[in-house]
Amino acid sequence: MDYSISITRSGSALHAVVTGTNSIRNVDRYLTEIRAASEEHGVKDILIEEQLQGDGLDTFDVFEVIRTHARYARDRKLRIAYVDLNRDHHRTTVAFGENLANILGVNVRVFASADEAAHWLGSGSR
Repeated sequence: MDYSISITRSGSALHAVVTGTNSIRNVDRYLTEIRAASEEHGVKDILIEEQLQGDGLDTFDVFEVIRTHARYARDRKLRIAYVDLNRDHHRTTVAFGENLANILGVNVRVFASADEAAHWLGSGSR
């Protein structure tokens, strides 16, 4: 299975829900779609709910995806709230991705739920 994405505008933020198969290709593709929607709507706050099935990406793949997309997110001062709803994905790999993105200047935070993520975006916190 490939993936599907639903992107809606919710107030001053975009809310993306991604389902399908977890792969580096699909993650890269959905991030590219979110980027285009952010540009189209002029929105800098983004909530990503990832519901991809299958094994989590390995550390190298996470590094590659973040390296590919970090400059764009940093330069446009995006605030990204990320929720990985697949409980089988290793939390240490998700935390690695968050830390790497932060080191590269991306304002991203990982949350356990969409409600927590939306609250952070709505608060204007860094």
